[in-house]
Amino acid sequence: MARQGITRDQVFTAADALVGDGQQPTINAIRERLGGTGSPNTIHKHLVQWREARPVAAVAAPELPQALTAAIAGEIEKAAAKARAEKEQELQQAQAEAAELGAAGEALEAERDELAEQVAVLTTERDTLAGKAAQQAADLAEAQQRIEREQQAAEAARVEVATARLKIEAQTERQTEQAAEIERLRAALADAQQGRTAAEQQAAVLAAKLEACADRVSRAEARAEQIEQQAAKAAQAHDTARAAAAQETRQAQTERDDARKVAAEAREQAARLAGQLEALQRQQDKAEAAEKATKAPKGKGGE
Repeated sequence: MARQGITRDQVFTAADALVGDGQQPTINAIRERLGGTGSPNTIHKHLVQWREARPVAAVAAPELPQALTAAIAGEIEKAAAKARAEKEQELQQAQAEAAELGAAGEALEAERDELAEQVAVLTTERDTLAGKAAQQAADLAEAQQRIEREQQAAEAARVEVATARLKIEAQTERQTEQAAEIERLRAALADAQQGRTAAEQQAAVLAAKLEACADRVSRAEARAEQIEQQAAKAAQAHDTARAAAAQETRQAQTERDDARKVAAEAREQAARLAGQLEALQRQQDKAEAAEKATKAPKGKGGE
């Protein structure tokens, strides 16, 4: 807020007070009387008006005696001399006031130059601060963009971690299912191995039976041939022996047919057991391949 200047009445009052104290109402004296405030130019303007407003006594010129007139003339001369002295004093005072005003003007010019320099410095500081503020605003915008990019990267990382966690959970679940499947295949393999062992044992029994039947067939055929030879010889020797030989031949043929039938059944059962063994072997191979595939190391692209 600007400071209020001094008024005309303040200057007039101060000048009257100085004159009453027997002092000259100079600019500095009035300024001191006013408490060190007021512009010298303003004080000088009001002081000139105060001097112009002072009353001037009018001098009458009545008809007086010569002696009195001479005395009055002398007094007038003295008054004129005094007036001239006062005017000279006022002139000197005006010159002093002008010097004071010049000094005050120089001081004001120096103060003005100093203020101009301060304004220039403040302007430079303002421009510097404005540049710094603009740079800080740019840095702030860049930092905001960087924060947004980091937030987006963090969000992408969270999504990737969540996806990886889901994959891990799914893979763990698949591993659990695969472990259960491996256990099931192992149990099936054990059952297949037990069935294969039983089938092999049964096949061995059937093979032994087949071999015994084949031996019986061979013996029956040899016996039938022998009987036929004996029957042929006996037929020539005796009809009774021939009839007996025919009976034995029929019996031998019956035994041979029975042996062949048993052998055919044994062969059929052996073929059926061989098919079962082959099916069990394929099941065992499949179970072993599945177990190896489950235990095989995963590639880069596999889960």
